Amino acid sequence: MGNRACVLFHDSRRVSPTVYLHWHGSQVPAWLADLRQQMQGRHSDAEYAAARFVGICHTHIDGNLGLGLKANSLTVADLARPSVLEDLSPGNAGLVVVNTADFSWRAYGGYLSKSRPQPERIQMT
Repeated sequence: MGNRACVLFHDSRRVSPTVYLHWHGSQVPAWLADLRQQMQGRHSDAEYAAARFVGICHTHIDGNLGLGLKANSLTVADLARPSVLEDLSPGNAGLVVVNTADFSWRAYGGYLSKSRPQPERIQMT
């Protein structure tokens, strides 16, 4: 079926559209590390981070398949509810939620959730 992942970015006010990867879920951690470098000096901007991440994906994915954007209705408050996020996982690598304040990430509902120590749950202020 693929090696799917969904990736979304958030700042203190907004949640980005969901970036859908059909075959490259295992590459998400490396691509997020690249993004972190690329976004130095521009933290806490979910929309720009999502756009730059899509750009990174484009450099690695040939053709016109396997990469998409999906609208979502998530709020920042929803990100503190793991059951909601696990339900949105496409399976495989899972749903990856990236905090653009520091580019830490947490995965839900897939093998990336077990691949490395995860930061604490998102705390709402």
